[in-house]
Amino acid sequence: MPRLVIDRDTSIHYQCLGQGEDLVLIHGLGANLAFWYMGIARRLARQYRVIMYDLRGHGRSSMPAAGYALPDMAGDLAVLLTHLEAERAHIVGHSFGARVGLYFTMAYPDRVKTLTTADTQLSCLQEQVRLGDWPHWQTWKRQLEAQGYHRLPPENERINFQMLVHFNQLTQGFAHGALNKTARTPSLKHRDMGNRGARRWDRLMQTTSAQAELRDENQITVDRIRQIDVPTLALFGEYSHCLASCEQLNRFIRPCKVKILPEVGHFLPAIKPRLFMHSLHHFLQQSHAGPRQVRIRPQAQPSGIERRIGERRDLARHSIAYPLTDRDGDLVLFDRRKPLYDPGTISHQ
Repeated sequence: MPRLVIDRDTSIHYQCLGQGEDLVLIHGLGANLAFWYMGIARRLARQYRVIMYDLRGHGRSSMPAAGYALPDMAGDLAVLLTHLEAERAHIVGHSFGARVGLYFTMAYPDRVKTLTTADTQLSCLQEQVRLGDWPHWQTWKRQLEAQGYHRLPPENERINFQMLVHFNQLTQGFAHGALNKTARTPSLKHRDMGNRGARRWDRLMQTTSAQAELRDENQITVDRIRQIDVPTLALFGEYSHCLASCEQLNRFIRPCKVKILPEVGHFLPAIKPRLFMHSLHHFLQQSHAGPRQVRIRPQAQPSGIERRIGERRDLARHSIAYPLTDRDGDLVLFDRRKPLYDPGTISHQ
């Protein structure tokens, strides 16, 4: 596997697939490039040169004693793109990887064609959510207890990545928003986020300065977000605790599109890879076609389709704080009546 030396203490493990325009996939905390490989990267590689890499301290990249702040992470990506002779790239990040992609776009705007932020929480846009304030928690708590899990986190504990991974390790269905499903469903254990990933995460937290540095988001501010001028996709899960960040990204980034994937939470790329792929591919195709006339509908009444979707998802009951349409008047909820893939686009085989 190729490695790129950043400095005396740091080397980055990376992998490239396919040919075409450059597209970077950035994983979240506790994961590695395998998070993307099976469901998404191989399909994207039919049309793009897909660049995946392990963030420093993760996967097969080195674990230096310090250097885990966003400028360090974005700097690693800049060096990697230069090494691969990639002048500009589509940037796709999930969770913490979306923060890295967002900061990279702020620091190196000329190197970014498009930006996709997948289910990330930003402290300048949203306060951390306590477990008890998460609209879906009471339902899932009852189902967890019914399955014999009674040593659950207190409801005043703030939701974080490790809590969500822990729940998915208890039962694979948690990530799908339906704990009582019996059908075989994707698990994060197959993305190296099981015991081995947990051990490496513990080592990272205990032997480096990462714990403090990874929490520091001071470099991402509302003013800097407002300055982003590349086509941006905010791609979030319906059951996500980060939806307030999604709504604010749509508010502050003018060239922003929003897509909410149904019946999935934080780990949407791993759990719903086909829907994730469809939404991403549609966005990239739109960005190639260039900007279209913007139709602002701040007071528009929902159409019949919007009302039916709203009734089916019971949005009012769940108090989900996202609009049914974006600033272009497009539905942000996935419309199940449309095919997952249009003729001539990426195959789903």
